[in-house]
Amino acid sequence: MNLFVLLQAQIDSSMFQGSQIVQTAPEESYLSLVMKGGWILLPIFLLSLLAIYVIINKWLVINRLGKKDSVWMSRVIELVSEGKIEKALKFCVERPYASAKVIAAGLKEFDKEDIEIQEAMEIEARQQVSILEDQMNWLGITASIAPMLGFLGTIFGVIKIFYDIARTNDLAIDTISTGLYQKMICSGAGLLVGIIAYSGYYLLNGRIDKVVVNIEKESNEILKAIRAYKRGKVGEGA
Repeated sequence: MNLFVLLQAQIDSSMFQGSQIVQTAPEESYLSLVMKGGWILLPIFLLSLLAIYVIINKWLVINRLGKKDSVWMSRVIELVSEGKIEKALKFCVERPYASAKVIAAGLKEFDKEDIEIQEAMEIEARQQVSILEDQMNWLGITASIAPMLGFLGTIFGVIKIFYDIARTNDLAIDTISTGLYQKMICSGAGLLVGIIAYSGYYLLNGRIDKVVVNIEKESNEILKAIRAYKRGKVGEGA
């Protein structure tokens, strides 16, 4: 009986010491865990900065160039209908909108044939669309490359696991943990950056499409106003 009591006391003492060790073991910070991903995280981090910069920059550019202003548009149509082309042109030049620049290009060719006015507006519209789509390819590249870099880090992690096992001839978790950390962290980081870039790419493309549709709509309205004014002027001359 006394032997049983002594053994039980020894077991309780060992468990108590083990719990003390667990409690006093220092916890690693999130930063130290992330750093276990290895050097492959550096290009992934740079790609994340690039994606965030492009998303923010393009969002601001699209907001500025693609802003809808029904009051401005109504005023331009009114000036064109009254034949005050110079005032209408000045009114367009003063606005930063993409549609305003397209309409201004058409008003500069007001005295020419309708087809030439339309061509001038189409050329300017292509330039404005090019400005809207500038840097968008960087998001597409990031969305493709970041997950691939994460997969490359996963391969390096697996290589690290097998190397550590071969070096120590030990399958303990301590031996393979470094490679597992690198494998999982790189995969997660690459996928996260890829998702951000992919989402930003399609959200911004959707907004650009809306701006392009608005440019076409307002350009057609101005063309109708120009044609109506010229027909009315011809009718008065007859």
